[in-house]
Amino acid sequence: MISVVIPAAQAARDLAGLLPALVPAVVSGLVREAILVDPAPDGAMLAICEDSGAGLAPDLAAALERARGELILALPPALRLRPGWEESLRRHLESGGGPALVCAAPPSLIERLTGPRLAGVLLPADRARERKPADLAGLRRRLGRAALLT
Repeated sequence: MISVVIPAAQAARDLAGLLPALVPAVVSGLVREAILVDPAPDGAMLAICEDSGAGLAPDLAAALERARGELILALPPALRLRPGWEESLRRHLESGGGPALVCAAPPSLIERLTGPRLAGVLLPADRARERKPADLAGLRRRLGRAALLT
């Protein structure tokens, strides 16, 4: 159902806090695969891919093309998902929810108005692939109005 894409260049340390949070969503079948993006992976990144079963792509456009899920969840590697985040996402999808920002914690009033600084982006795969975005900011600009999930 969902392919998780993580632009992870030079962020191997950050992945130690993010990848374990994905496990419950993988076990429940919500997340189908994870693809890490790194144009020049070092030994640490290759070991993370091997240990976690994540795929590896040289850039975001290649990762999006490789993704098999109907939805793309692009996550910044520094994001710390709270326990139970996948249930919030599941409820959003079951209620027919569309694009969303996935946050680590409930956003403040200012973040509700301007958007959270650090958030993942949930989009349909075909919409995510449009115009081959170079980074997460490019994906986020495609959201328009989006739900905020914590």
